[in-house]
Amino acid sequence: MSSFEGRLLGRAAELAELSRLAESTLAGTGQAAFVVGEAGLGKTAVLEQAAADARRRGMQVLSASARNLAQPCPFAVISDCLRLEESPSDARREQAAEVLRGDARYGVAGAGSEAAGADAATIEAMVGLVEDLCAQRPLALFLDDLQWADPASLAVLHKLVRSVHQLPLLVVGAHRPVPEAGDVVARLSGGTIAGNRTLLELAPLEPAAVAALLADRCGREAGPRLRRMAEGAAGNPLYLTELVAALRRENAIEAGGATAEVSAHCALPTLTALVTHRLRDLREEVLQMLRIVAVLGAGCTTAELATVIDIPLRDLLTAMAEAEASGILKDTGQHLRFRHELIRKTLYDAVPVSVRAMLHTKAAQRLAQAGAAPERVAEHLLNGVPSPEFLITWLQGSAARLTTRAPAMALRLLTTALEVGDPADAGYGNLRFHHAVAQLSCGRLAEAEESARSALAKAESGLESVLRWIVIQAAFARGRPDLALAEARAGCRSAGVEAVERVQFQAFSAVCLFALGDLTEAGATASRARSAADEVGDSSALASSLHVLAAKRFIETPDAEAVELARHASRLTPDTLHPAQWLGLQLALVNCYIDLDLGPDAQRTLAAVRRPAERIGGVFLPWYHLSCALLAFHTGRWDDALAEIEAGLDCGDQAAMSRALRAMATVIAVHRGRRPLAEARLTAVLPELGNATVAAFYEYLPMCAGALLDEARGDDRRAYSRLAEAFDEGVGHLPGQLILGFLTPDLVRLALAQGDHDSARRYAAAAQRRAEDSGGLYHLGDAYRCEGLLNADPDLLMEASRCYRNAPRPLNAAHACTDAAEALARRGRLDDARVLLDQALETFTQLGAVWDAAQATSRLRSVAVRRGSHRARIGARDGWQALTHTERLVAEHVAEGCSNPEIAARLSIARSTVSTHVSSILRKLAMTSRVEIAAEVTRRQRAGRSPSRD
Repeated sequence: MSSFEGRLLGRAAELAELSRLAESTLAGTGQAAFVVGEAGLGKTAVLEQAAADARRRGMQVLSASARNLAQPCPFAVISDCLRLEESPSDARREQAAEVLRGDARYGVAGAGSEAAGADAATIEAMVGLVEDLCAQRPLALFLDDLQWADPASLAVLHKLVRSVHQLPLLVVGAHRPVPEAGDVVARLSGGTIAGNRTLLELAPLEPAAVAALLADRCGREAGPRLRRMAEGAAGNPLYLTELVAALRRENAIEAGGATAEVSAHCALPTLTALVTHRLRDLREEVLQMLRIVAVLGAGCTTAELATVIDIPLRDLLTAMAEAEASGILKDTGQHLRFRHELIRKTLYDAVPVSVRAMLHTKAAQRLAQAGAAPERVAEHLLNGVPSPEFLITWLQGSAARLTTRAPAMALRLLTTALEVGDPADAGYGNLRFHHAVAQLSCGRLAEAEESARSALAKAESGLESVLRWIVIQAAFARGRPDLALAEARAGCRSAGVEAVERVQFQAFSAVCLFALGDLTEAGATASRARSAADEVGDSSALASSLHVLAAKRFIETPDAEAVELARHASRLTPDTLHPAQWLGLQLALVNCYIDLDLGPDAQRTLAAVRRPAERIGGVFLPWYHLSCALLAFHTGRWDDALAEIEAGLDCGDQAAMSRALRAMATVIAVHRGRRPLAEARLTAVLPELGNATVAAFYEYLPMCAGALLDEARGDDRRAYSRLAEAFDEGVGHLPGQLILGFLTPDLVRLALAQGDHDSARRYAAAAQRRAEDSGGLYHLGDAYRCEGLLNADPDLLMEASRCYRNAPRPLNAAHACTDAAEALARRGRLDDARVLLDQALETFTQLGAVWDAAQATSRLRSVAVRRGSHRARIGARDGWQALTHTERLVAEHVAEGCSNPEIAARLSIARSTVSTHVSSILRKLAMTSRVEIAAEVTRRQRAGRSPSRD
């Protein structure tokens, strides 16, 4: 693209729009824009000038370009843009870089799965870093050549674009049109999000702009023949610029006269020919250097080039200066970049394929010697033809680090190494091991299991145990605990397994048995493993054993001993356990706390696991959000529960956990009288998956959601049949009567409505047994309510309501209140019934439970009871009064200038949950920026009102 008097020719409208978006961002309302156009139309120049304008306005400006690679490294362009490797002294960037390296996820099944397009933990870290940077001052990100961007970077960019409306963030991307750009980029730049996304399509230059460009380049107005020749460039500014430059180098522009003219027989060359013409006058040393840069790619740095090229540094710097002066290279700081991709491609295509491979191989060797990051070395190895000796030797030392950072790249290289290596070599077994780990990390579970089994047959000393663990983890993660159990038992019997490892296999056998629903054998095996773990002093086996014993006890006899067993397991420090194992224990403990109404304990534990869950990602992040949502739902904070559900659904491809999260959203939608929304959400619940994952313990949620929706449709018989079948036959491998005790009041209520009194008494007895075991207020409330319903006893039902209120379980309390009101009315105590009805309706209104309120009103009207004169105020849907307590706290922190990660740390909730709350605040207050939120909070504070209370 050419400029005239400091401005880009023919792009005034696009630059003015980007300037307007920058002004909006500076005012607090972020924006996203995508510049789309064919090669040579000036996308890069538009981005550069817009970036310079943003910098002049005082914005932080970060930029990067994607590289044209067959297999780019995950998060390559976004990590380059955010300068993760260039600012080691920046604590925020170092935290994001640590998550990107992925050490905590090594060996976790599916941690780097390509199914999600990217790793959720790293996406979370990148977005959090951007939000922290935005809290310093408005930030502008400029990303070029997105048609070549890696999917992981695009996933981050997608999240940023969705959240620009709540940040002082300007995101500007550029890419070529589809289909070259691909569907992902097209979806990113297409459509609109809250009016904060703009598409700028660059068209060829208009004739007037072409004439101005020719006059600028020639020094005077172009003559007729030159104008006709220029028409062949079709308004492409790069083509026009290169055309005039080539004509001037050949002295083909006539000097005489008032216009610049060419000879009559001068033909229009192709653009590639023009670029080649520009290169021909360069010294051979400079051309050779440029060819090497073209092969190494746009991410090549001066330091990397110096390690590859065989010329003195002084001569290299001279050659780079000459290339820059000739308009071939641009000065972009640390990275070398061609003025246009077409120039790089022309140089690249001039290098024979065999020479390119040789250069890539040489670069890989030199970079490895210099201690470069393994993913950078891997990029060149994948494009080169390394010797088997170098490839295998390098992988022996770097495979683990590469697998944590880029498992797909590691898998390709390890596959090649196994093909070219000699199975008789001493280190071949290690390659098999790393290959299986890479498959496991990529989520190729069946392949990982098969590879590890094959390697086991030829395992060297010291590798048997780790290979067996790969088989076990892969089988368990893909829903085959039976196969995992068989392998764990084989490990226990093997003579080649050390005593400590034998105990670990025994402990995991208990985990597999539990997942298969064999609680008796699981408990016996866990008890033996616990004793053995104490003897050998192994924390990992002890933790697994205690976890199984706690879960079994909790299902069969939910009492203080079950909680203490779980606490004992969770007290084992993360230093002695794999981070993922420790995190799983903590989240399991949270669910024990929730069921026993130990809310403060659950809240403290969730606060402690928030950061580890965000760092490890995988199934643990949506599991964390689901646990938060369950706690919020049961304690009556339904809007907070919905915020957690939304954050959990935004954690990537975790289909099994998404099923439970969507079911929870369905339940809330039914209670709030939004049946069409509930039906849509239940339809979106994915088909039932295997029962060996964590999600198997939440399979009751889709079942409950379906039954509740049946009731809302008026089909009580179907709802009863669904719940009764689950209670008697179980859910998956889990026994229904043990895990579905919370359903007993609804089962009693529905059974009585169907005239099934025997079953109603059976359900009430089950509730009584659970209450006697635990003594928890929630369980006591269920027992009182069941007996109260059976005997139409208002005193028992009011006692149930009191237990629920103290638990606290407000929805249950309101239902028990309604039951008591009906029982009183049938005994002729209409005034007392009316008081209880008003109490129930007040709670339903606070929860927004429109459907429950209508049901209660209808039931009591049938026994001649209407609500009292006091009518509960319908909750506001917009304005300050519509904000929840959590949203008001978030608003106060926004007013203090805190970033979303900072607010998350203060409130002990996830960053993504804070982001959801900020979006909700903006929507309810009809605002467009955090600045407006801050202004409203300040106004209320000056008026003497506490924003979090009024």
